[in-house]
Amino acid sequence: MLKFLLFFVVSINIFAYTSVSPLYFDERIDGEGGYKEYTLSNATRKIIGYKIYFEEKNGKNDMSKWVDYYPKKLTLNPGESKKVKILITSPKGVRNGEYITNFCIKEIETPSKKNGNIELLTNLKIELAGYVGNLLTNLDIKNLKIIDNVLKLDIKNVGEKREWLELFIFQGKNSNYIDSIRLFKGENKHIEKNIKKYIGKNIKLVIKNRKGKIVFEKKLT
Repeated sequence: MLKFLLFFVVSINIFAYTSVSPLYFDERIDGEGGYKEYTLSNATRKIIGYKIYFEEKNGKNDMSKWVDYYPKKLTLNPGESKKVKILITSPKGVRNGEYITNFCIKEIETPSKKNGNIELLTNLKIELAGYVGNLLTNLDIKNLKIIDNVLKLDIKNVGEKREWLELFIFQGKNSNYIDSIRLFKGENKHIEKNIKKYIGKNIKLVIKNRKGKIVFEKKLT
């Protein structure tokens, strides 16, 4: 119990003075490659230096050696934010599928901030995923129903890459956002959302992927 509490305190303090956004990649990396910018922020009152690097996450589906990025190191003044630019390009002939790597941010200047005998240093590892090929969103929707004004359904990702999905209730041409979920390959999630204020004639459930494309729709009433 003590170890758990200690880990929790350390984690809270780490994220209290360093933040990164976004926390995903999810781009197609064949052809011209996939590009994304990440914002690293220093919320402390001290100057902090960081080393940026990538490491292997999964040998079979690793893309760490395909990453070009800038800068390799950066320094942030108190309250300052800077961009890390990342381009990931797969070699020709790589099989279609999802590939991953760890995006690592390691502090290289020690802040004078301690918790007992523990020195708090930033050492973040964020799993990034990219994909090769025209991998379409593929969902298995089951148990879709409305009970006591609560929309219930099970969503399973049966595609070849992780997905970020947004759920909407359409009333005619009007769309109402109700939820967003992230699904890894093979992952299943149960959704329950109260849609009482939308209940009426001609409503339907619409699910869109991160690109805004409709990947599922069904009339509910």
